Amino acid sequence: MDLKGKRLLILGATAVEIEILNEAKKLGVYTIVTDNHTDWSLAPAKYVADEAYNISWSDMDALEKICRERNVDGCLAGYSERRVECLTELCKRLGFYCYTEGADLDVIFSKDKFRKACIDAGVPATSAYSLNDENIRFPVIVKPVDNAGSRGVSVCKDRDELEKAYENACNSSVSKTAMIEEFLDGDDPRYEPVFFYTIHNGTATLSNSLDRIMVDFGFGGGMIKQAVGNVYPSKYLDGFIEKQDKQFRELFSSLGMKNGYALMQGKMKNGYFVPVDLGYRLEGSLSFHYSDFINGMNVIQMMIRYALTGTMGDDRLIAEKDNPHFAKTGVTITLLATKGKIASISGLDEISREKCVIYVSQKMSVGTVCKLPADYSQVFGRIYMCSDDKQELIRTIDKVYSTVKVLDENGNNMLIGRYDADELKG
Repeated sequence: MDLKGKRLLILGATAVEIEILNEAKKLGVYTIVTDNHTDWSLAPAKYVADEAYNISWSDMDALEKICRERNVDGCLAGYSERRVECLTELCKRLGFYCYTEGADLDVIFSKDKFRKACIDAGVPATSAYSLNDENIRFPVIVKPVDNAGSRGVSVCKDRDELEKAYENACNSSVSKTAMIEEFLDGDDPRYEPVFFYTIHNGTATLSNSLDRIMVDFGFGGGMIKQAVGNVYPSKYLDGFIEKQDKQFRELFSSLGMKNGYALMQGKMKNGYFVPVDLGYRLEGSLSFHYSDFINGMNVIQMMIRYALTGTMGDDRLIAEKDNPHFAKTGVTITLLATKGKIASISGLDEISREKCVIYVSQKMSVGTVCKLPADYSQVFGRIYMCSDDKQELIRTIDKVYSTVKVLDENGNNMLIGRYDADELKG
């Protein structure tokens, strides 16, 4: 479809939104971004877009006015449930296509309601508790019901930690509501699988999978494990397809999900995948790069097409190309930063020239201040690699850790964590 000259408004202007801008520009789309930051260093997508506004992506009246005045053809949001909710409302006002139309967002974007929907559908789910439950079996995990990205999430080993964590989770919640679940370490605590579906005209196709490589940095204080890398495809893929794929496709249908992109993060328990989070949006670690590189399935471009034309693309072609059994192995190295102020950065250009590196994403720059020992919000960047030669991947991973340096004002390296690439040999 020829989208040249179509005008797309994107809600949000962070570094991740630049990914949407890049894909839209490949399609010849005129791009507009908006958020409330007047300091554009905090909204770097504004430098990349054809047009930018310092208007909050939740200011519906102002955005409706801009869309009408600037002859905008469609809107898109990604990476945040709250933005997607705003997108849904704005598209209704303007009569634009929106992939969430007909979907039960009240359930999809609420962790406690989604958990119940899983139980009703026969999908494995974690045990849940109320704050005053006398039969809580520790450890437990406490989280906001309506927030993503590990914000406000804590692991608690006793009642004292639980009280503090519950208050923190409520403060991190839009609705000021938290939930308490059993802490599920999984069949192998090192791995957290994620499964991705493309949904088009009511048909859900499994398109991608990964295992998040989890590390406990030992900082304590209820801090959850952090991912130091992703490996594609998931080692649990075949078992998931055999036992649960049909079940999840039926669940999506029951929730009215007719178009878009869905991702489920969870743990393995007795050989079955237990979802702990459903995302009905674009995914922040940009796993689409592997589906695109290997299968030619670019979900961001598909979502852009839907926003502007009302279709994700040719259903037959999607069904043919959407294959989670990748012909190559993909590895994303997540570079996490610890406390400090970034004074210098080096090595990224050199790494980007490596044969198996397909993409380099940098989220922080010189001057960025990190306030926590470790946190999901402190991802400095990611290195995306893909090859059918695992020895090449292992060599490149080792080079990433020896080459990329992020130093603080005292010359200390701020990067923490490491993926043991030797695991790929197995």
